[in-house]
Amino acid sequence: MLRRLMRGADISLPLGSRGARLALILLAAVPGLLLGWQAARIALAARLGSRLDVAGLRRAMALDPGNADYPHRLGLLDAYSPGRANLSDAVRSLRKATELNPRKAQYWSDLAEVCDSAGDAACAGEAAERALKLSPATPRFEWKAANQFLGEGRVGEALGRFRRLLALDPAYAQPVFEVCLRVLGSPRAVYQSVLPAGRQPRLQMAFLDFASAQGGADFANGLWQQISSEGIACTFAEARPYVESLLASGHPGQAAAVWRQLERAGVIPGSADGANLVYNGRFDHAPLGAGFDWQARNVAYVETDFGDPSAFRGSRCLRVDYAGGRNLESEPIYEFVPVVPGRAYRLRAEVRSDNITSASGPRLRVADPECAACLDAATPPTVGTTPWHPVGLDFAAGASTRVVRLSVWRARCRTFPMEISGSFWLDDVSITPLNSAPKETASAN
Repeated sequence: MLRRLMRGADISLPLGSRGARLALILLAAVPGLLLGWQAARIALAARLGSRLDVAGLRRAMALDPGNADYPHRLGLLDAYSPGRANLSDAVRSLRKATELNPRKAQYWSDLAEVCDSAGDAACAGEAAERALKLSPATPRFEWKAANQFLGEGRVGEALGRFRRLLALDPAYAQPVFEVCLRVLGSPRAVYQSVLPAGRQPRLQMAFLDFASAQGGADFANGLWQQISSEGIACTFAEARPYVESLLASGHPGQAAAVWRQLERAGVIPGSADGANLVYNGRFDHAPLGAGFDWQARNVAYVETDFGDPSAFRGSRCLRVDYAGGRNLESEPIYEFVPVVPGRAYRLRAEVRSDNITSASGPRLRVADPECAACLDAATPPTVGTTPWHPVGLDFAAGASTRVVRLSVWRARCRTFPMEISGSFWLDDVSITPLNSAPKETASAN
């Protein structure tokens, strides 16, 4: 009877009879029953489709055959499940997803990737282009398409896509440079081929870091001179990797020159103090934590404060607190200082202390970070409670020493009392050239 009611069959019943009333009730209830069944079916499909198993996804597809999410998920499961990957099934399912919803760029992008893995270049290229057309400003689709074109030997198109990708999102700079270097062979060719036209400070600084790390320091230096001559428009966060790369790759002279240019351009605070080579030697500003400024390390039982107000001169100084009463070697802060090989220098600073318990108190240490035998000297330790007073030493840079590491250092103590606690303050730190041979060289022991 229900079927006949749904077809609109002409059923002649007395209007006031019980059968007529029942028929009317059933006729009114049928749409609700159908909607309820449809909702229950879709809800069951959603529950099954949320599971990452093939059986559940196949059943979800049967219950809700118009939903493209289920074949899409099944295709990814078939493509990437460890131990059971099936690329042909994956391609079939992902194609089904694009047929059901051809307007979703992610479906086409995933199809392109799986087709590429399956060795179907035509499918991969077509799908990558469809993803780009649907979402032309999405960096990850540009990245996938550029790599797809590169794999097909369409180098010119790939480079164009990489260039557009960098214009959309400079965060892709490092992987783009690495991929293109393998294809083009030299940092210069990469720079000329993929960097977008016009001034791009963030990208240019990222490329300088990349080129320097790849051994193209001379090209990077020439590019930096061009950038700086046009006016430095980057932030320190953007310039920092290049400075760090120059230091790490053994070009401290170039790093120091870049540092000075950043000072003159106002990118970093100026620290001009006559002949003093120590940057931020009076702790006038919070350290940048990189390059030639002070850098702090996390050291157990040691705390540092670069903004302590009880300065010897000015409004800030460094305070180091030793807690826990441990007999440990520590070097919580340091700074790299550029020097001339073979030249003599004088280190001076003002320090004070409060209840430093160990006979091996904190000292200032200067060392060649690449050759400990070439230079490793330290001032006498500061112990007990002392007012502000000067400490220092004269030293000579080694024949190949181009940068020294200046630090606050505490050596392990070998005499009683060994454990250290208390506080140490440091201010007005300087390293200046001497015209004569060094008068005193302190021992590191």
